[in-house]
Amino acid sequence: MSDSLSRRSFLSLAGGTAVALAGLGLVGCGGSSSSDASASDSSAKTLSGTVNCSGATSFQPLVEAAAKKFEDENPDVTIAITGGGSGQGLSDVRDGKAQIGRSDVFAEEKLDASDAQALTDNTVCVVGMGPIVNSNVDVDDLTTEQLKGIFTGQITDWSEVGGTAGKIQVIERKAGSGTRATFEAAVLGGDKAPDSFAPVAEEDSSGTVVEKIQQTEGAISYLAFSYFDDTKFKALKVDGVEATADNVCNGTFKIWAYEHMYTKDADEVTQAFIDYMMSDEVQGSMVEEQGFIPASDMKVKKDASGAITNA
Repeated sequence: MSDSLSRRSFLSLAGGTAVALAGLGLVGCGGSSSSDASASDSSAKTLSGTVNCSGATSFQPLVEAAAKKFEDENPDVTIAITGGGSGQGLSDVRDGKAQIGRSDVFAEEKLDASDAQALTDNTVCVVGMGPIVNSNVDVDDLTTEQLKGIFTGQITDWSEVGGTAGKIQVIERKAGSGTRATFEAAVLGGDKAPDSFAPVAEEDSSGTVVEKIQQTEGAISYLAFSYFDDTKFKALKVDGVEATADNVCNGTFKIWAYEHMYTKDADEVTQAFIDYMMSDEVQGSMVEEQGFIPASDMKVKKDASGAITNA
């Protein structure tokens, strides 16, 4: 046998051995086994489906902004977002009409204990809320007791709280609103307005409150900080404390709530969206950009009974 023939035989044998070893997944770290290929196929799997998300309008703009980015990254997913208030969101997720129910209040404040326990609470962020007035109202600061008097019908004229004489026009949220529940818990302290007291309007969304405040002389209502716009109305101090995120965080401004996204037996696409809401991309920038407070910034905490303690 010649030297060249010997070399050809050796290379052929070596190549065959390499092929055999590769087939067994034994060719060094650079090789790829069948299980690696399977994992790669799994990671490439795309999400698809529709997630219905209803409820609180206070943080609807935040959820809408996040949903748009999530849909851009997952073009086969649709996030359908509607309002209706916290009570609506909680009943929708309880009844299977929505995959996510947005709420400003804990589920146990609105639902039976067994129904609340069946839901998973995903606490997205914190929202500050405060009283607002028509821009022509010449009052800048009200005490909690004065607010209580106004929203129970005991104080009816701006002259009674240091302003120019004129009828106070109270604009309320509807009864199912979590924003209303939060405001009343902080301001009324469990008291209720008498049946004889009727606000000038009861609105079903934060957006319509903005419109009504602008249109109504002498009007007062309340909104989440995310809707504050000093070109459209005036936000008031409460007990001398300005309505700011910093004052909510340090516990000096008392009107605030957690923003919850409740789920029930979340499917894959719903859980993926919830995970995105809790991700650094949303929590690290979008939450504050949209006027909300990361829960991790809070120096105080609140339970379902409304009790506030140090975090």
